[in-house]
Amino acid sequence: SGPLLSRDGTTALFSIEGPERPRELWMLDVATVSWSRATDSPVMPDVRLVNPTLETLTARDGLRLSGWLYRVPGQDWPGPAMISLHGGPEGQERPTFNPQHQAMVAAGIAVFAPNIRGSSGSGRAFVHADDIHGRLDAFQDVLACREFLVSRGIADQDRIAITGRSYGGYLTLASLAFSPGTFTAGVDICGMSDLHTFFRDTEPWIAAAAVSKYGDPATDDTLLRAISPLHSAASIDVPLLVVHGELDTNVPRNESLQIVAALRKLGRPVEYLQLDGEGHEYRRADSRKILISHMLSFLTEALRVS
Repeated sequence: SGPLLSRDGTTALFSIEGPERPRELWMLDVATVSWSRATDSPVMPDVRLVNPTLETLTARDGLRLSGWLYRVPGQDWPGPAMISLHGGPEGQERPTFNPQHQAMVAAGIAVFAPNIRGSSGSGRAFVHADDIHGRLDAFQDVLACREFLVSRGIADQDRIAITGRSYGGYLTLASLAFSPGTFTAGVDICGMSDLHTFFRDTEPWIAAAAVSKYGDPATDDTLLRAISPLHSAASIDVPLLVVHGELDTNVPRNESLQIVAALRKLGRPVEYLQLDGEGHEYRRADSRKILISHMLSFLTEALRVS
């Protein structure tokens, strides 16, 4: 992925990775078509890594969806599971090297990482299928993913968590707020909790681009309020871990602080993890390790993983 050609056209740089292979950079000499490694892979821990399988499912309105399923090796009965939602919403889940997914599976938690409507990779109509009022259909897609895990005998219906970052974090909050009793726990990583405050506080160019996705604050006030999880915080009654980078300007930190404050006022089980010095993307390896460590601790307890 991510090929890059040098300015003089003599060398191409490629990112090489797979589910069981951490990312490396390789260089290609264009004239001789010879390869050389530019970076080395880190030493891997003695843990069995998992190759995900591409699964398909049908949304409640008949739309075809897909996702990558990371099974717990040797487990053939329903167990704890986690639905992991990517950002964007036009991002795309791909079978790259994902330490977070692999760590969860190693701990005994199956992971399903879907591409619900709004994701890229399935054509223009699919990527726009969640625009404005289509957002409600995207919420239903998340529930269809849960139903898929239960019907296939992969997940124990009483031990399914939902997680996601950025837009996926928003979907996590929305799923907990608008479909109470469906999930056992949630991990919201830098997700929006109130679309009005998101439009007010985010970068102006992001706000301008988001109007076609979520609605215009000037004309769609009622819709934006209805799909903002903060206004239904009282319905979130399961353990929730909220994570945010201190310097995030894409989805400002207040989006997490206000949902945490609302839930604490209600006496709900909520934890907050702030990654100091980080923005919307977590660049430092120690920050990513802290995040995965907290998620593992939180989810193994919430999902009763033995």
